[in-house]
Amino acid sequence: MIKRQEPVSEWRQDRARWKQVYDILRQEVERGEYKTGSPIPSLTQLEQAFPDLARNTIRKAVDRLEQEGFVRAERGVGTFVRPQDEWQPTGD
Repeated sequence: MIKRQEPVSEWRQDRARWKQVYDILRQEVERGEYKTGSPIPSLTQLEQAFPDLARNTIRKAVDRLEQEGFVRAERGVGTFVRPQDEWQPTGD
């Protein structure tokens, strides 16, 4: 789960940072760190976990998770993990 207090020490230069955040969050969802129906951290919490990134960078990663069916966003409530049979990763 997102418990980082320090920025990622070395971002890969050959992959966009939003994709790297997406990879981290997707791995956490796939490992079951966030159970089906439970919320993932809010954008504010993710900003604290990745203090060296802009909010829009983090939002883009979460948006991709939503597009691929890993999570569903409920405006004003949160973003929740969907059942595994609804996941549709693109392989990117």
